[in-house]
Amino acid sequence: MNKSDILEELTSRKLLDIDTPIILVDGFEDAFLGITASKPINSIYDYWICLDLLIKREGLDFDTAIDSLDEFIDQDLGNNAPKYLKYV
Repeated sequence: MNKSDILEELTSRKLLDIDTPIILVDGFEDAFLGITASKPINSIYDYWICLDLLIKREGLDFDTAIDSLDEFIDQDLGNNAPKYLKYV
């Protein structure tokens, strides 16, 4: 699934209006879980899958991948910044 597929799925299910701002992250499509139920609408990604994608795709070791992902997540992207779910 790519970003266009995700947007099409969200709009066809009426979960997202075409004019609603949302940030989708390039390269993390396999980690996409959905969107928040409350406003502002944020995309939600599985933190652990994002980490795994960085390790496999970028060849990073575990600690470097965590540092890189955490630095990426900490960027100030405003109210519509993606959310990353860590579960145990």
